[in-house]
Amino acid sequence: IGDLDLDGTPITALPDNLTVQGDLYLDGTPIRSLPDNLTVQGDLDLGGTQITALPDNLKVGGTLYLNDTPITALPDNLKVGGDLNLTGTPITALPDNLKVGGNLYLDGTPITALPDNLTVHGTLDLSGTKITSLPDNLKVSGNLYLGGTQITALPDNLTVHGDLWINSTPNLDTNNLPSSLVVKGNIRYK
Repeated sequence: IGDLDLDGTPITALPDNLTVQGDLYLDGTPIRSLPDNLTVQGDLDLGGTQITALPDNLKVGGTLYLNDTPITALPDNLKVGGDLNLTGTPITALPDNLKVGGNLYLDGTPITALPDNLTVHGTLDLSGTKITSLPDNLKVSGNLYLGGTQITALPDNLTVHGDLWINSTPNLDTNNLPSSLVVKGNIRYK
């Protein structure tokens, strides 16, 4: 199957072992769970659905949209080839070894910490989260947005290949940034 657009339909289940070679659109459907061995080579749009969990063996080659869903956890060792959008979810933690090929959007979530060995090959948006610290050796290939967080210090060996946004971070001592901090773009305070 190329793209499968079920947006707004009354579908409540998908068959086991389904492979979609393109994008799968399920936003606006009443679906609550996904089948085992689901492979989506393009984007998987679950935004606004009532999905509460993902199967352990889910494969998404493109972007995974989970924005505005009630999902509270992700499977261990999840790999997403594109962006991972968790904006507006009640998620409080991410699995260890999470790998995101594009951007990771966590803005507006109640998440309080990031896992060790997190890999983000794009932008990491933590705006408005309850994050108080970042893991050591975090590498972000795009921009890092920390505005509105409760960050108190930046970790040693933080590498940001884009811009570092530290606006509205009242607990961060911006006069005492780590000497090992690498920002290849700009540090933005406003």
